[in-house]
Amino acid sequence: MYYPKVYLAGSIRDGVLEDIAWRERAITALEYSPCTILSPLAGKNYDPETKKWTLYGKHTPDSKYIVHADYWCVDRADIILFDFRSLADKYPSIGTLSEWGRSTSRSILRLATVSPNQTGANAMFGLHPFLNEHAAKVFNNVDEMVDFARANINAVTHRPRFADRESMA
Repeated sequence: MYYPKVYLAGSIRDGVLEDIAWRERAITALEYSPCTILSPLAGKNYDPETKKWTLYGKHTPDSKYIVHADYWCVDRADIILFDFRSLADKYPSIGTLSEWGRSTSRSILRLATVSPNQTGANAMFGLHPFLNEHAAKVFNNVDEMVDFARANINAVTHRPRFADRESMA
């Protein structure tokens, strides 16, 4: 049986615990779902005292490694959960936006979370047109996005499960 790969995309800002915490909640919520989790934090640890990241406790990841590892995940994911809440904090989230752009060249399920006060480029749009056009669904809460993914993960497997097969007989 095929298990879809779920990538957890979003900002990773030094000292912003929620950037890590939402991923940990997602991993816990999806733990018993038929999927493989891909995370940009895999193997990375942040030391708040030294303000340095290490990879598997030994190496400092450089920019080339980070970009290649993240794109490797984007290229293999069947579902990507995008956390764009940092944009409301005026953080540019360049890596997440690059991953978003790369993911739009593929037919995959993209779910996104934005802050409730997030707006588009101007008054014409409630959200940015690229978000409206390329996201299967947009949420104002990251936990709702994760719950939706968990509830609908079977929709992207090769053998979906139907709610009540016997009633169809």
